[in-house]
Amino acid sequence: MGFVWSLANPLMMMFVFYLVFVVLLPQTAPQNCDVANTRECRIYNSYTAFILVGLMAWNFTANSISTGMMSLLSHASMIKKVYFPRETLAIASVLAVFVNFLLSLIPLFLIIFINGIGLTWYVLLLPVILFFHLLFMCGLGLFLSVAVVYFRDLTHIMEVGLTAWFFLTPILYTMDRVFPSAQQLVYWLNPMASFIESYRAILFFHYSPEPLFTLRTCLTGVLSFVLGYYFFIKASRSLGEVL
Repeated sequence: MGFVWSLANPLMMMFVFYLVFVVLLPQTAPQNCDVANTRECRIYNSYTAFILVGLMAWNFTANSISTGMMSLLSHASMIKKVYFPRETLAIASVLAVFVNFLLSLIPLFLIIFINGIGLTWYVLLLPVILFFHLLFMCGLGLFLSVAVVYFRDLTHIMEVGLTAWFFLTPILYTMDRVFPSAQQLVYWLNPMASFIESYRAILFFHYSPEPLFTLRTCLTGVLSFVLGYYFFIKASRSLGEVL
């Protein structure tokens, strides 16, 4: 099925979570949802769209880490024979996942319209968040791609780490429900919480994130790329020998 899996996977995961949290473990409806349009009511009435926005962003993150981390090891023979900028392998791997992420926005928009949410002019802010999310993942991809060359067990650690990161990120829940008194701390410690909150603000809740919140989120992407690239350049000088 090729590329179709990049569209089908988040939709199937959305269906699984819908069965668990809506059908098997239904939540109590907030009061006056028939007349009110509060944040809680929108989530309750459109939980599938709420989940899918988070899942799409998370799948881009997880797939970028998985492919970016293995980009050097999977091209070890070529690295030994031909000289070229090695960082292009990690960046190209993340860019390939990013293209699939962009195409997966099509079914996301359809689900949003089917749920009666629609899009507003805030969607014009989406390219900004997408760009800095891409920078964030390129930085992680550069760092992990060279780190795993020197520490091969990192692949097993990241499998567990991604699972933990998934549940510590507000994909299935909202920040104010799980971390009511520590939201700002979680946003600082978990960059993906900031990115997913930004996506939901633009696509699901229809408001513009606070300027300082957006600035911090964007700076996180820039800092990740700069540090990841610096580490890659420093640590990749002896890649041919280690590989």
